Amino acid sequence: MTELAVNNPEFEVQINIDGTDQTILVKPEETSDGAAYYRCLLQGKQLTQIREDVKGEWEQLWGSLVQAKVNAIGKAIKEKQIS
Repeated sequence: MTELAVNNPEFEVQINIDGTDQTILVKPEETSDGAAYYRCLLQGKQLTQIREDVKGEWEQLWGSLVQAKVNAIGKAIKEKQIS
């Protein structure tokens, strides 16, 4: 098990998608070179994979969400980690 998985277990965030509040399961992952990213699942299906870049902006690695939704998920992840 990677250090990231031990220190950052999966967690849930609540966001509004298309006018409906949704619970997204977030699974912190790590690339082979140690870069953190987040697998996001909605109702058991992978919705997207995102990461925060060096400028603090959220980018989508996998999926087809519009940038506003990627940003909303990223914001919810960041808020959850701070609390």
